[in-house]
Amino acid sequence: MNHARPQRRAISKAMMLMLTIAWAGSPIAAEEMLHWQGAWVRSLPPGAEVTAAYGTLMNHGAEVVSIANINSTLGNEAQMHDVLSEGDQRRMVQLPSVDIAPGESLVFQPGGRHIMLLGVTETPAEGSDIELCAESAAGTRTCTQAKVRRQAPEHHDAHSGHHH
Repeated sequence: MNHARPQRRAISKAMMLMLTIAWAGSPIAAEEMLHWQGAWVRSLPPGAEVTAAYGTLMNHGAEVVSIANINSTLGNEAQMHDVLSEGDQRRMVQLPSVDIAPGESLVFQPGGRHIMLLGVTETPAEGSDIELCAESAAGTRTCTQAKVRRQAPEHHDAHSGHHH
């Protein structure tokens, strides 16, 4: 009978380890690893059908997260875009997905990587909130409320650098 107890403890520890691994891979845990900061949407004139959204998506987890889709309550479609410079020409390209390494951030900012919101049918009032969600390739989702503004908040300028 002395052998039964150590075996139970071993099984118990193994079960706890499996539960911990299962929990770490769950959507709840993954959502907690991704965090939006400073999200905002550029206001648009009445009748315009396209605008852009910006902000920073941080990966606090230990694994690379691949952002495969962006959704918003504004417009019919949201796409990740980047601006590429070729000589003195600049062009926009759509990004099918973007990886965020552990401890790193995905920055969407004016003049660079950004989120295009297409098919806007109703012009949101300046100061209103728009839901912005990022979805990973694994199916996890993290959302935030992005304020509609004419220009970037003062603390998000080109000289602010990275804050850790």
